[in-house]
Amino acid sequence: MMAKLITVMPLKKHNPDDLKVGTLIQDIQTGDLALLIRRTDLFEYVEEQEPLWIWEITWTGPATDYYNRHMPFIEEAVIGLLNGGVWEIKEDDAP
Repeated sequence: MMAKLITVMPLKKHNPDDLKVGTLIQDIQTGDLALLIRRTDLFEYVEEQEPLWIWEITWTGPATDYYNRHMPFIEEAVIGLLNGGVWEIKEDDAP
């Protein structure tokens, strides 16, 4: 008999429109909470360069300390972590 491999992917597909200043995100593994503070184009002053959006994020929780409290993340990475089920948008902010 041939075995079947079933892959389960999260149903929600997040996109950049789901992220805004004040969005609260939770790390599923640690339970830490993150607040999206500011979105900045890394290449804002570079001519003829596509934008690379960076989110300034402030974290709190049991796995957060002085070294990782304020962390920048590339927007595509935030979307990937949300779609991969590693992070989730807290229900009040969820699409």
